[in-house]
Amino acid sequence: MNDNHKTYLVLPHYDAGLLSPDELEQLAGLARKYDIPKTKITGAQRVAFLGMGPEALEALKAELQIPETPPHARSRVHYVQACPGSTWCRYGHQDALALGERIKAIELDGPLPAKVKVGISGCRFCCCESWMRDVGLAGESKGWRFSFGGNAAGRPRIGDLVAEGLSDDEAVTLVTKTLNYYLHTARFKSRSARFMERFGIEALKDAVLG
Repeated sequence: MNDNHKTYLVLPHYDAGLLSPDELEQLAGLARKYDIPKTKITGAQRVAFLGMGPEALEALKAELQIPETPPHARSRVHYVQACPGSTWCRYGHQDALALGERIKAIELDGPLPAKVKVGISGCRFCCCESWMRDVGLAGESKGWRFSFGGNAAGRPRIGDLVAEGLSDDEAVTLVTKTLNYYLHTARFKSRSARFMERFGIEALKDAVLG
């Protein structure tokens, strides 16, 4: 991507900031091959290559087979942010990383009206800022708490609580139903926060619960 004459590329398949030694070596190899000045772990737990020349940018995109269409325009969420969860953290009540993989794989009824960011936290500490994400999931001892409509941008908003005490399967099902309702109902380019301000939590619950 080129923004204000500064090139950058957010690499796919590195959601949740979890990298194996082989993946770290691959990233280092790509950075050397394309003479990339800086590599950054973004606030969304993804990997970005910064400052390469336009020719290197195009060659890198071709090598990694990165599609031009953003994820939310291809019936998928924009990105999934997840903490170490019960797998790696002593405070984790639920497996945030495993649920993150399932949420990433959700196929919706069509393209979303705007980008959707997912924050999955394995406990109430909410290290992934779940309350401030379009889709927020936080692990508790009795299951997942699901909120919708959060936003941390210029008009911040805490998401509305939709349900709690959800199993992994119930969480995936409810997130899918909620996003399908959102994509069928919201205006084009309307983020979930603005959508919820217009429609309200009770209308959403009537549509997706039961």
